[in-house]
Order: sequence, then C-alpha cells, then structure tokens
Amino acid sequence: MSKQQRNDMCACGSGKKYKNCCMRKDEARAQLSKQSFDVREVIGPKTTPYMFWKRWSTACSRNEFGLVYDMLLPGGELAQRFSSAEDFFANLNEIGLPFEDRWVLDVMRLSGTTVSFLCHRVDSDDNNADVVCSLMTMQITDMGLRVENIERKVCKRGDDFALVMDSFGTQTALGALTKKIKSGWKRPDLGDESSKFVAPEE
Repeated sequence: MSKQQRNDMCACGSGKKYKNCCMRKDEARAQLSKQSFDVREVIGPKTTPYMFWKRWSTACSRNEFGLVYDMLLPGGELAQRFSSAEDFFANLNEIGLPFEDRWVLDVMRLSGTTVSFLCHRVDSDDNNADVVCSLMTMQITDMGLRVENIERKVCKRGDDFALVMDSFGTQTALGALTKKIKSGWKRPDLGDESSKFVAPEE
C-alpha cells in the first residue's frame, strides 16, 4: 500500500482528509518508535529541580516527546488529558510546552512536595509584545520529579509588568511586594535618619 498523502481521504474511513484525521497520530507513532531513553535513566530520585528543567528542555528540543510524556505524573492533570504518548504528541500545539531554547526559567519555588517553575517565552525583541508564560507544577515522587500540570497564559506587557507566580493565582511575598510598589509605595531610604533603628533606653 502506498503512503497516504496529506490531502488524500483518510484510510480509516472517517470521510476526512488524512491531514485532518490520522496524520498526526501516524507521525507520533513513527517519532515515538525512535525513543532510545528510559525515563528512569534520565530522571531519578536525586535529580535536582534545575537538572530536571535541563533534561526536560533537552528532551523537548530533540523531539523526544515519548520521554517527555514519561516525565508526566501518572494520574496528574496533564496525564489525564492525554491518555497515551501518541495523543500527547498529536496535541503538542494545544499544550504549549515550555523548553529552554525558546523559554527562560524565571522562578523556581519549592513548597512541601510540590515544585513550581515559572517561565516565559522569548519570541522577539519587541519590548511591547505580549508575554507568553507558563507555570509548570511538579510533584516529588519516589521516582523523582514528575510534571503534574502546565498552565499557560498570555500577559499584557506594560511599563509596570512583572512576571510573578501571582499571575496564576498563587499568593507570594514577591507578588505582594510588586503590588505594593505598583500602588506607589517606596522603601524608606536607609540613609534617612527617620528610618534608622533606635535601641530602647534601659
């Protein structure tokens, strides 16, 4: 049987063109069959969050999306949305995966067994362009870090723009300080006599 072309009617009998039906899943199977690494060889219990980011980024940049899928937390929100590696691969545009060659890791946060990465995408030199940012939430498991979910937002850039986790609904001290500064608050000048600490008299 000859290889199906993009504009052929799909062989599955759906009545749709191949490009709008099974093409992405067939591409996914072909790509995933080339996977040469087991996730346990790449991510272990002693892998630090920063090294996880580096290895995640490397796997994404090499199109090793089977390996990336194996870095997801079983039963986590992202894994539940895409029940197989093929489904995950076929819907990459919907996910908007962050990875290093186009993404900058801005903030890393550890809270209990949860690790969060806040990052943004670098698309152009236009300082007025909207900022595409993602919040990756991971859980520390016996196997090492696994990605529970990825939230993506487009933030309007302005003179007072600041990329903080509060943009995703997480209350942080940095977010509170940023909000305070935006409202006009200024830190007292440490050289000002009125701001100096005076010890109480005994």
